[in-house]
Amino acid sequence: MKDLIRRLKRLVMESSAGNVTTSIPRDSKHMTYPVRNAARVVLLNDSDELLLMCMDDPTITSIGEKYTGHFWTLIGGEIGPNETVREAAEREVFEETGLAKAEIEFGPQVWFGELDLIFKGNPTHIRQEFIVARTRRKNVSLANLTEDEKEVVKQVLWFSLDRIINSSEVIHPVVLPKYLPDVIVGKYPKAPLKIDLTSTPKK
Repeated sequence: MKDLIRRLKRLVMESSAGNVTTSIPRDSKHMTYPVRNAARVVLLNDSDELLLMCMDDPTITSIGEKYTGHFWTLIGGEIGPNETVREAAEREVFEETGLAKAEIEFGPQVWFGELDLIFKGNPTHIRQEFIVARTRRKNVSLANLTEDEKEVVKQVLWFSLDRIINSSEVIHPVVLPKYLPDVIVGKYPKAPLKIDLTSTPKK
């Protein structure tokens, strides 16, 4: 018990100091993974279509699994040092769509979730914050991608809810069809909902 109390105190102290690692129980052992905080943007247009990004990145896999090919996900990326979720979302939207701040109307943060992945070859604990945004523009551009993004981002497309539900493509998060309908009609949770990011596509 004393050892447990000491470990908990040390974890609190490290968290207060901004330490970017987290201990995760796995197979009855404690493994420490670096943490990657990310913002994901639920970007909708006037037709209630969601913008999704197609990625082909073999350096991102589930732990213990082989890479299975390209997948679709919400636009967004890592939250930089001293950035808020909103600031990171604005930057990522510009990089991945070419849309400027004035062309986007941001709403609240609606979801959050966590999962463990192999990211760039290393086990990583991913924390994602999901923020709603709307735009009247449908034309988007990949011209502002970073050099790293140019290697893995293949295209961005608008998806209707029906297309997402009936798609044979791999779309993350897998639970999107469960939560997206409320967001489309503006029915936002009073506080961000925790969603399951560990769900995998049905084979």
